Amino acid sequence: MSTIVLVVEDAPEIRLMLTSFLQEEGMVVHGMATGGELRAGLAALRPDIVLLDVNLPDADGIALARELRLGEQCGLIFVTSRDSDDDVLSGLEAGGDDYVSKPINLRTLLARIRSVMRRTKESIITFDGWILDPVRRELFRPDGSMVKLTSGEFNILVALASHMTQPLSRDFLLDVISNRDPREISEHTVDNLIVRLRRKMQHDGTAAPIATVRGVGYALVPLQQ
Repeated sequence: MSTIVLVVEDAPEIRLMLTSFLQEEGMVVHGMATGGELRAGLAALRPDIVLLDVNLPDADGIALARELRLGEQCGLIFVTSRDSDDDVLSGLEAGGDDYVSKPINLRTLLARIRSVMRRTKESIITFDGWILDPVRRELFRPDGSMVKLTSGEFNILVALASHMTQPLSRDFLLDVISNRDPREISEHTVDNLIVRLRRKMQHDGTAAPIATVRGVGYALVPLQQ
């Protein structure tokens, strides 16, 4: 499957240069000139990586990445003429995987894209035919169909999958979803999310591989280990 790249760059000559080069490297590339275009096309295009200029005509790229939580959805490389230490740090703190300063060396940029994609692919977790992608925040059934999860459900599943077979306490899992509105959290929040996860992960008559560990909490225990 080809890598899908969004090039968000308002300068047409740079956008064309990047788009043409990456297409020649076998990638599927979509060029965009504004933050508004990125916002409108992100869900439909489902990119593997976004190359994002910081100085856009309608948005600050770093603020936009933080607002859209781009780094949680796909790989993210800032490509910009702003190269101060503060700018680089702000970009990385906003979820960027890398920060490339203009003028752009195309071969170096390609190497950095491939490096980000390798790290992204290495983060994918599989169990019993399920595919869990923590970067793009997606869960696929063994038949290839996608399961829609809430943020809380997904965060708990990633925590369980990252500690495969190791029991995690309710307190630990509560910390995983601590960014939720405190008014929505109670002592039963984790239990309720587990119930919903189990329901959504039933597949072909097989129960979800989420075990209750008495006196401890929960664990993801695949049938095939």
